[in-house]
Amino acid sequence: MTPELFLRIVDGKVIVWDYAHHTQFEIDDPHLERLIALCSGAEPTDSEIDQTLQSSGVLNARYPEQWGWDCLSRIFHRGTQIDLKPGEPLRTEDGAQEYVDYCAAIADKAPPMHLELPGQTVPLPDADMARLSATTLADALRARNTCRAFDAEPLELRQVSTALWATFGAVHGDKRYDMETQGLLPIGYRRTSPSGGSLQTSEPYLVALRIRGLAPGVYHYRSHQHKLSVVQDSFDPALLGPLLGQQNFANDLAYGIFIVSRFHKLWWKYPHSRAYRVALLDIGCLIQTFQLICAAQNVQSWPAGHFIDAEVNPLLRLDTERESAMFFVGAGRGSGPLSRNQFSILQSRMQPPTSEPVHDLTARP
Repeated sequence: MTPELFLRIVDGKVIVWDYAHHTQFEIDDPHLERLIALCSGAEPTDSEIDQTLQSSGVLNARYPEQWGWDCLSRIFHRGTQIDLKPGEPLRTEDGAQEYVDYCAAIADKAPPMHLELPGQTVPLPDADMARLSATTLADALRARNTCRAFDAEPLELRQVSTALWATFGAVHGDKRYDMETQGLLPIGYRRTSPSGGSLQTSEPYLVALRIRGLAPGVYHYRSHQHKLSVVQDSFDPALLGPLLGQQNFANDLAYGIFIVSRFHKLWWKYPHSRAYRVALLDIGCLIQTFQLICAAQNVQSWPAGHFIDAEVNPLLRLDTERESAMFFVGAGRGSGPLSRNQFSILQSRMQPPTSEPVHDLTARP
């Protein structure tokens, strides 16, 4: 097929989806056979079928010459772009009224902003904001780095509590009081990082390995209450590295956090697939905030996007139709950008080869 088409079968009908232009066409067998032929190099004719296919625009796409990933990434990249329709002018009027009207139309359908999992909860100590205040932003920026050589040393629960609160906590209150004071309907709440629509679609799931005062296990952090919900009441540190795609140095972390995106909150306000980009950008902001907070605490951190989704999502007990783990950050004591195994392997490769005597084959006795 062309690079911007794929086929779906819906209710027994074949649908051609032009994902670049967000258009869909039902297609019968003769048109489908001819579409395949044309996409395979056949020359178009004046036939009614060819004219119908050409007028639909599905044959206009060109193969990208330098796309380095597979078709799935191409679908995401192209399908989440916003284009103007052919001949549609760029709108220059202010969109404030249209946006306000849209928000008013969906306000009564807002999903719950706060997630409270059922079961046992664990209180957390107050965050140590004084420790963060003692470090300047410039100092934290300079100290921020990615560590992969951890020492399997424990951290205090208050240090973890501080990182959770300062990164994911409702530091400005459990709702948008700044909106409420202006007589507006408060939707969502604010963290220290920006979030699309103030929806805070990213949820932190703490994997406790070595935290003084907290049993090893998996917990959800309730941002609005600053407490933990127990998801798994135990966890073997030796499993973390395999879950993260054989990055076994992660087994020596003090703790890690899987950042989960709750897609249905975005679906409510942003139905266009471009909102998937917003979910990723939200997480990117949180990662940087987390690493700066760790740097201010003199704690080493490590961000990772590689893990086995099919194992991690069940571990976190997620509803994978509406949410998914998207990223991981870890923290602990350590030093060095490479794991000790990585460094050892590189060192062995950098050793000069054993010298052997050189024989001059041209020499005569």
